[in-house]
Amino acid sequence: MRHVLAIVLFLVLAGSEDAAGQMARCRLAPRPYGFGGLCRLQNPEGAVSQQLRLRVPDSVKVWMTAGPQDRSPWRGNLSLPSTEVAFEIAPHGRASSPGGFVLRTGLTWLLVKEWGPMKLAQPACVACDRGASDVLLVLDLVNPPPATDDDIAILQSALGGLDRIAEWNRQEVQNCGSSGQTNTGLFCLLYTAVEARMGRYHHRQPALELVRAVIFERWRDRITSHQLIDFNNHPATTSTDLRTVLQVALERASVQAQSPKE
Repeated sequence: MRHVLAIVLFLVLAGSEDAAGQMARCRLAPRPYGFGGLCRLQNPEGAVSQQLRLRVPDSVKVWMTAGPQDRSPWRGNLSLPSTEVAFEIAPHGRASSPGGFVLRTGLTWLLVKEWGPMKLAQPACVACDRGASDVLLVLDLVNPPPATDDDIAILQSALGGLDRIAEWNRQEVQNCGSSGQTNTGLFCLLYTAVEARMGRYHHRQPALELVRAVIFERWRDRITSHQLIDFNNHPATTSTDLRTVLQVALERASVQAQSPKE
């Protein structure tokens, strides 16, 4: 039962009840210093109830510092009942393999289904630009963002780094040094690979989520609180296990990245 602790923090937001809606439709009006508005839940006709990746109450308040006409990433806050959740919206995938947009928080990523201006909207305040319009943000609360070419590169880099480790760190913690260190473990391999590819570390990068999923499917008995570190440090884990989990995650990332985009 101790492995349940590994996902408690995520479930605080995701919840375990049936999903009240699969999409959150947010209409944001111009404000003097950004955009603000409400998100309302939508349950598509015929959709089955599924677990939400982020439990968003109906009519939740959203504030953003910029709109889709500005440069990405676009940052803002969701006012959930018990906390403020900071987020950013950014392109998902590179120009060679675009994947739309994704809303990123520290605990979960959400697919952005729509992000753009609405027609015939009027400014909501006197101080706002009269040429500005309301914007629409639609979030998929159920389906995880698929892996892209970025995630393939991250996992390939981690696999290559596995061969260059001079000494495997079997007491790894969340404290990764320079990218050239020779004493490291699974977490720092992935940390440095994400940082090198994306410019900074993202805890919920799809590549990492795929690795966590493989570990949970095959070795959940080795998890107590932190999937990557617990798996790396467990006395039963072998170097072959490390390679296997990265290879399986890479295979899944390749399939997802090649799937047709909507």
